[in-house]
Amino acid sequence: MAQQILVVGLGNYSLEELPMGVYRKLQSADVIYARTLDHPVVKELEDLNWQGFDYIYEKHDDFLNVYSEIVDTLIEKAEHENIIYAVPGDPMVAETTTQLLLEKAPDVHVLGGKSFLDDMFRAVNIDPNDGFTLLDGTSLSETSLNIRTNTIITQVYDQLVASDIKVTLMERYPDDHPVKLVSNARLGEADVISCPLYEMDHHAELSNLTSLFIPKITEDEQLYGDFQYLEQTIDTLVSEEGCPWDKVQTHETLKRYVLEEAFELIEAIDEDDIEHMIEELGDILLQVMLHAAIGKKEAYFDVREVIQTLTSKMIRRHPHVFGDQEANDIKDLKKIWNDEKQKEGKVKREKLEKIFADYFLKLYDKTKLEGYGEQSLKEFINKGDLTI
Repeated sequence: MAQQILVVGLGNYSLEELPMGVYRKLQSADVIYARTLDHPVVKELEDLNWQGFDYIYEKHDDFLNVYSEIVDTLIEKAEHENIIYAVPGDPMVAETTTQLLLEKAPDVHVLGGKSFLDDMFRAVNIDPNDGFTLLDGTSLSETSLNIRTNTIITQVYDQLVASDIKVTLMERYPDDHPVKLVSNARLGEADVISCPLYEMDHHAELSNLTSLFIPKITEDEQLYGDFQYLEQTIDTLVSEEGCPWDKVQTHETLKRYVLEEAFELIEAIDEDDIEHMIEELGDILLQVMLHAAIGKKEAYFDVREVIQTLTSKMIRRHPHVFGDQEANDIKDLKKIWNDEKQKEGKVKREKLEKIFADYFLKLYDKTKLEGYGEQSLKEFINKGDLTI
C-alpha cells in the first residue's frame, strides 16, 4: 500500500526563516529527499540525512523530464516508506514537482515554506495587488507573455538561459526596456541588477536563486503591437464617442471595403513590396475588427467568437496535424477536408464566390496588362463589355 508523501518548503533563504513546523519535520526524518542540495537550509542542516536529486538534472536536456523522473522516483519509494520531500521556497509556488505529485500520487500533503515572491516584491518595490504574471524561464514562449502586467520569470540560473529568455522577450518588449535581475531576494540583502533588456545576459552573477522582473509597458506607442490594445482602439472608434464616420457604419455599408482592401493586397503581392503588404494586411484586419466591433456594440458577437470559431474549425479540419489521421498527398487532404465539413453538417451549395474570384482576378490581370488608369478603367467598365 502506498505511503504518504509530505512535500515541505525550505523557504527562500536561510534556516532563520524556516517555519518551525517544517524544521521539526526535517529533524524527525530518517531521510529527506531534496529536489536540489544547492540551498542554504541544506547546508545549515548538513548533519541530517539529505538525499538530493541533482544527479537527475545531468541526465536530461529539459526540465520536464527531470521533474517527471524525480516524481516517479518518489512515488516508487512511497510504496515502501513515508516520504519527506523538500523543495526550495513554497511547494505551491512555481514548483512543478509538487503539481505532478498531486496529479499522480494517491496521498500527498504539503507543508509550506516561505515563497520567494514576498521578498521579490520588496526587492523591486511593487505591490502585487496591481497584478503580475509568474513564468518559468526554462519553458518561456512568446504567447505566454502579457506586456500589460508586471512579470516575474524564475529559473534564470545561467547566461545561456538568460540569452534564450532575452530573445523571447524582445519579440514583445522594446530592446531597451528596463528590467531587473534579482538574486537572493531577501529583505535588505537582495542583489538587484538594473539594466536594459538587451544587456540582461551580459551579467555573470546568475544562479538558481536568480529571477527576472519585467515592469509592465505603460507607453501607449509600445502597446501598438498588442491585440487587446487594437481591439480597444477599434471599439472606441465605433462607440458613440468615437469617429463620426466609423460609428455610423454597419455590416452592410462596409461590404465593399473588404473587396477594395483585398485588391490592394493583391497589388502589393504583385509588386513584391513587403512594407505595402504589411499595410494592406493591416487594412484587411481592420475590416475584421470593424465588423467584430459593430457586432459587439449590437450585442451579437465579438472578435473572441470570431477567433474561437476560426481556431476550432482549423483544428477540426486538420486531424492529420492535430489528430491521429494521416495525409500523404492532396487527394488525402481533400477527402479529410470534405469528411470534416460533412460532419459539421455543411449543406453543399453553389460556390458563386469562387466564380466571382476567378472572374475578377482575370479582369484585374487584363487591366494591369493593358495599363488602365483609374479614369480609363471606369470608362471601360461603364461600357458594359467586361468580356475577358
